[in-house]
Amino acid sequence: MARRDGAASLADGSVSGFVEAVDQAQALLRSISDHALSELGGGITSTQLRLLDRLERLGESRLIDLADALSIAPSTATRLCDALAERQLIMRHRRGRDRRELQIRLTDAGLHLLGAIRDRTAVEWEQVLERIPAETRRHVVMVLARLIEDGTARPTLVGAGDISA
Repeated sequence: MARRDGAASLADGSVSGFVEAVDQAQALLRSISDHALSELGGGITSTQLRLLDRLERLGESRLIDLADALSIAPSTATRLCDALAERQLIMRHRRGRDRRELQIRLTDAGLHLLGAIRDRTAVEWEQVLERIPAETRRHVVMVLARLIEDGTARPTLVGAGDISA
């Protein structure tokens, strides 16, 4: 799909215009998050931030469960955790008698960093989004909620052998 420019071409009601508008909005919101991360993150990456966020949501977790939740390889999760442990944003420890079961939890410093980045991101998102009337934002939320709801029941594609003439 070719990238289109201009609000008018995005608002033409086409599926490609809709997808492109959502993509551009997502890129804008992501750039705001990246800006907060670059200012406050002390050099951690967006992937490391995702790991901190997921760990906060899951609570103390096994490395393998954290890797699954992030859809990354356990070896990648290990490298991410190594870097975060070095910065004292997470703590790893063995639980019980099973020395193979490594548990990971956020430290106070990790919680503080995550909160600071979220707060900064929220302030910057608000500065951008407050220019859009509240009723329009509510409508967009309803459209996106519908998209999410409908996306959970994707239609099955009909194979060429299933089409009758």
